[in-house]
Amino acid sequence: MRATNLLLCLLLTATASTTLAGPAQQLAGITASGELRVGTPADYKPYTYRLGHSSDYLGLDIALAAGLARHLGVRLTMVPTSWPTLLQDWEADKFDIAVGGISITPERQQHGLFSMPYQRDGKTPIARCEYRQRFQTLAQINQPDVRLIVNPGGTNERFARSQAPRAQLTVYPDNVTIFGQLVAGKADLMLTDAMEARLQQRLHPELCAIHPEAPFDSADKAMLLPRDPALKTVVDQWLQARLASGALQADVDHWLTFPWTLEPLRQAIDERLLLAEPVARAKWNRQAAIEDLPREAQVIAAAVRQGSALGLPAQRVEAVFRAQIEASKTVQRELYARWRAEHAGRFADAPDLAADIRPRLDAITTALLAALAANRSVLDDASRRDDVALALRTLDASALSPAAARQALAPLTGRQ
Repeated sequence: MRATNLLLCLLLTATASTTLAGPAQQLAGITASGELRVGTPADYKPYTYRLGHSSDYLGLDIALAAGLARHLGVRLTMVPTSWPTLLQDWEADKFDIAVGGISITPERQQHGLFSMPYQRDGKTPIARCEYRQRFQTLAQINQPDVRLIVNPGGTNERFARSQAPRAQLTVYPDNVTIFGQLVAGKADLMLTDAMEARLQQRLHPELCAIHPEAPFDSADKAMLLPRDPALKTVVDQWLQARLASGALQADVDHWLTFPWTLEPLRQAIDERLLLAEPVARAKWNRQAAIEDLPREAQVIAAAVRQGSALGLPAQRVEAVFRAQIEASKTVQRELYARWRAEHAGRFADAPDLAADIRPRLDAITTALLAALAANRSVLDDASRRDDVALALRTLDASALSPAAARQALAPLTGRQ
């Protein structure tokens, strides 16, 4: 520890005397501010992913950024960016370093330094499994009748344009939902990094990563850093220590096997709880009671029947849906209390419960039960409880009521 502190002091001294200008704070400035600002596109599992619209992020590179902040003794602040605007935001000094499965490219090297590489990857196809033999080579892909899809602004788009110029290229704006386009048959294949292809074939059984062990090219993943040799030295030494100890490989293994399949479950719970506010407005306009026990019993019984067809235990379904109903009532009670204090009148935008809200709740019920069934093995595994709690830890509905969000998740996370 003393040796590390001494090294850091020496590096800080060296940094203070340097005249090199980076696009963001250098090591001395980061340490003085007590903050490490980390930019990430947050749409690239297993490297980086943003939970809903929150400031909560998960993934290999997020864990590395958090570890680096602890090593520097500063707080971590995540800053959203995108692949098309990554370098623009970098030059605008919106963050100190950038992470998220970033490949080292000559263009990016013109804007800053890179840490030592901690992953090597390459572009490989991913497609519906029936197309495995059809898209083995670039010659097969580079055909006018091939519908190729990529996300914008990064190395995937660049590779597709340069290596398959004859294919029908669609640049799809959302890298989170892009794989659903393949599942739905709206595109034939995507070219992406082998690590992402491996993960997405696990998340989407209809899809197959095509020869991920032998990608078409290779590229190193690293952290994008400002032009500060002192900061690069500290980062590289920290990464090298994690690599030598095996901790870095353990991080990679953990995030590759992380239960990313829980995301649809988290989204369904969040969407259902967010409906509590319009439900409250509709009830307020009619001066109706928040609690309707006969209706609640019907909802739970219907969910149990639907869940039974999916092989879900009645006890689990009842516990989960009772928690959703109680969480919704918590939001409604808090809103009623606030509106009474404000002497609120009628709401002009209140929905119709039967015509507007209940069909949406029915659709959410179907999605929620499907997600419960798809994740049954993970949810039943006591050794995965920490990962389950991590994957489900953040709801956008927390902004409505933190207490209600905890209620909604409690049967799945075991945490109140």
